[in-house]
Amino acid sequence: MNKITFKTILLLVFLSFKSFAQDNNFELKPRPSDFEYFQYFGDSIVTLKTPNITNTDKLAVPSKLPYPIIFIHGLNSSSETWNPTTDYFDSQYTYTYGGRFDFCLNADGSNTTANKNFYPTSGADIAAFETTIIANADYYYVNFNLNPNGAIGTTTLSNQAAIAKQGVAVKKAVERVLALTGKDKVVLVGHSMGGLASREYIQNASNWQADNKHHVAKLLTAGTPNGGSNSSDTPGGFFIGIDVRSDAIRDLKATYYYSAEGSHFLFGGSEIQNSTSMNDNSSSPDFYNVDINCNGILGETITGLNQKPIDASIDYSNIIGRITNAFGTNITTDGVVPEPSSNLNQYYPSMTYPAKLFYFNSGYDLIENHTELPGYPYQLMQGLDEPNVRALAYGVATNKNYLGYTTIQNPVAADNDFYKFTISQNSSVTVSVSSIVTSAMNGTILDSSGVAVGVVQNNTGATINFTRVLAPGDYFLRLVSTSPINTNYQTPYQFVIGTTLSNEESNFAAFNYYPNPVKGILYLDNINLKKASVYSLLGQLIEEKDFDNNSISKTIDLSNLTNGIYIIVLENDNQQKTIKIVKE
Repeated sequence: MNKITFKTILLLVFLSFKSFAQDNNFELKPRPSDFEYFQYFGDSIVTLKTPNITNTDKLAVPSKLPYPIIFIHGLNSSSETWNPTTDYFDSQYTYTYGGRFDFCLNADGSNTTANKNFYPTSGADIAAFETTIIANADYYYVNFNLNPNGAIGTTTLSNQAAIAKQGVAVKKAVERVLALTGKDKVVLVGHSMGGLASREYIQNASNWQADNKHHVAKLLTAGTPNGGSNSSDTPGGFFIGIDVRSDAIRDLKATYYYSAEGSHFLFGGSEIQNSTSMNDNSSSPDFYNVDINCNGILGETITGLNQKPIDASIDYSNIIGRITNAFGTNITTDGVVPEPSSNLNQYYPSMTYPAKLFYFNSGYDLIENHTELPGYPYQLMQGLDEPNVRALAYGVATNKNYLGYTTIQNPVAADNDFYKFTISQNSSVTVSVSSIVTSAMNGTILDSSGVAVGVVQNNTGATINFTRVLAPGDYFLRLVSTSPINTNYQTPYQFVIGTTLSNEESNFAAFNYYPNPVKGILYLDNINLKKASVYSLLGQLIEEKDFDNNSISKTIDLSNLTNGIYIIVLENDNQQKTIKIVKE
C-alpha cells in the first residue's frame, strides 16, 4: 500500500496554498447571475457563450489535449472574438468549453490612478467575477470587457487598461486553470494586445505562480504588436470606441507621435510625460496617467518588455496578417499591425527555437485583416500544432487517449510532433495511433537523450501500432507527417501510449468525481471506497467520512467548507488516491 503521508499532502498542495497565501485579499466578486450570460446593448440582449452543463452537472469530462488552452482577446474587444474558431473546435473536434474568467481592470472607475490590487482591497483596480466553470475542459476564455458591477461591456476602459494589469489577470487565470484541470502547463493564445498580456505574464517572474514557474508550454499570438503599432494615429473603423488617452494606447505605441521615442512599456524609458517624453497628443490632453507598471509610484525608469529576457523553453508561434493586391501591390501589414512588429523573432533574434511564423493573406480589406485573425481555424491550428523539437515536447500520461494534429509547418512543411512520457517500472509499452488522414506518418520512441528505441514504424493506412519494452525513465514519442496537406488539420489523429496497468491504476481507472468546482455535494463514481479524508491547504484534517456499503457511487457533503482549494484522500482496503477540488 502506498501511504500518503502528511509531508506528501503538503507537497501536493504547495503551489495552490502559496498562491492563496500570497493573494489573501483576492476574492471572486458576486454579481447578478444574468450578467454572466447576457450583454445588454440598449434594448437589445445578446446571449454570450457559456459552458454546456445542462446534462453534465459540471461533470469533470476527460480532456482531449495534453494542455488546456486559454484564449485572450485584444484591444477594445471581448472574449466573444474567439467564438467563430472555438465553435468550429466544438463541432469538429468535440472540444469542451470550460468557461470564462471575467476581469474588470478599472474597477475603481478612475483613469488617473493605477494599481494591481484585486477586490476586495479598497480602491482595487481589478475585480474578478464569479462565473460558471467546468473542470478539466479543453479551453477557457479570459475577458476584460467588464464594468465594475460585473455587467458585460465597459464604460471604464477595462479592455483598454494597462498591460501590466492584464498580466496579473492572466496570472490568476493560469492559476485557476491549473487547479481546475490538474495539468502542470497551459497554452496561451492571444490576439493583438492579448499576446502582449501573455508576454507580460511570462516575462515577469513576479507574475508567476507560487512555485516560481509560469507553467506555459506554448504561446501563440495573432496580429500581436510586439514592436508596437501607430495605427491609432489614423482614425479608422477598427478604432471606433478607442480612447487615445487610455493606458493601452500608451503601452501599444510603436513611437509617440510628437516626442518620437519608442513605447516606454515596450522599449523602456521614464514615467515622465512632457514635450520630449511620451508626448503623443499635443493638440489634446495626453495620456490619463503614466504609471506604466501600475505600482502607484511615478517617475520610475521602466525596463521595456522587449528588453527583458524571454524563456526559451516555451514553444512560440506567430500568425501574421498580410494584405495582397492592395493598391496594386502586396503590403506587409494586417492593416493595424505591420511587419516586423508582429514577428517576435525581430526582437529576440537569438532564441534557441525561434517563433514559427504562419501567414494569413487577404485581399483589399485593410483593417478587417487584423480583426479577422481570431476567426481562421486553419492558421490557428498551424500555430497550435504540437512542438516540433524534443526539448519543447508536451508532457502526456500513459494509458490516456489524446488528440493530435497534422498541419503544414514553416519553414519546413513536414510536421514533427513530440510528446514526453514517463515509465515508472519495467513495462511493455504499446503506441497506438488512429484516424490518420495524411498520406505518410511514422512513429518512434526516443530515450531521454533522443536515441531511437527500435526502428521507425510507418503507418498502415489510418493506423500505427508498435510495442517496445522500456525500463523506468523519461521517453519521447515522435510522430512525423512527411507530406501534410492543408486539409489534414480538419481530422485530428488519436493516440495512446499504453502500458500494463498496476493494481492501483486498475482500481481507480474508471473513477470519476464531479462537480469541480463544487458548491455542495461532491459525487464519487465507479470506485468502492472505505474512507475519505478532507484536508485544508495547511494540511489540517478538516473532516473524515467512512463508507460502510459496497456501492460504487459515493457522495461527500462539502457545503460547510469555506471557499478555496482542498485535498481529499480516498482510501479502500489497500490503496489511496488524492484529488484536488475547488470549493465555491
